[in-house]
Amino acid sequence: FYTPEPDICHELIGHVPLFANPAFADFSQEIGLASLAASDDDINRLAAVYWFTVEFGLLREGEDVKAFGAGILSSFGEMEWSCAAQPSSTCREMGSMAGLEKPSIVPLEPLVASKQAYPITTYQPLYFCADSLQGAKAKIEQFCD
Repeated sequence: FYTPEPDICHELIGHVPLFANPAFADFSQEIGLASLAASDDDINRLAAVYWFTVEFGLLREGEDVKAFGAGILSSFGEMEWSCAAQPSSTCREMGSMAGLEKPSIVPLEPLVASKQAYPITTYQPLYFCADSLQGAKAKIEQFCD
């Protein structure tokens, strides 16, 4: 579950290491810059894209799915739920709160992600997976244009 309060573990474990990576920092900044003159509706769409990438994004590495979103990296349960081929019974119990045995993982498409609702009190039922951080950044740039 998630705390609505700022969480130092989430910030230090999830965000800080990634923001030290220039490619990731640029990726996140692209979303922020797009919000500067955006309408309220556009900001809501950008927030959803941010949620499904910076907070709960996945990357494919060969046959493996790996986490890059801070919400996943700072939660061992969410990491197992999102990345394990077969989540443990404990994870499945938590996931069942979202009505699932395991999550759906789909290719990253920012336009689709921008329209997708997401829960904030259970494991995610859906994750978007990019082929690479550079590929994700290119898709985000195209979406923001």
